[in-house]
Amino acid sequence: MIIGTSPIQVARHNDKRRMLSVEFLPASIVAGNTGLVYGKFGSAPVASATSNTWDFLLNPGASNGTNQNEDMPEAPLKQDLWLVSDTAGQVVQVIERNLGEESKSPTP
Repeated sequence: MIIGTSPIQVARHNDKRRMLSVEFLPASIVAGNTGLVYGKFGSAPVASATSNTWDFLLNPGASNGTNQNEDMPEAPLKQDLWLVSDTAGQVVQVIERNLGEESKSPTP
């Protein structure tokens, strides 16, 4: 998913959410990923480090979300998730798992 300088909603409110993770792919995978991505639950964030409108900030290679990579009986945050970047064309991966979906563990 490509994130630009205008906020976009990447996940809708979901009462069945078990896990939601956002990974900002590193520049070694996507050469243009050099900016910052701001995330906010419930409303759109502003792409500024001095703003109090964001819940988390990602630099290339970082991840965040409701409970990141661990499945729980239910996720602590079920609101909409919005992302915006301070640089156009940043690539992120958003993963959401819901109640009733099998957990997929990586195979060795």
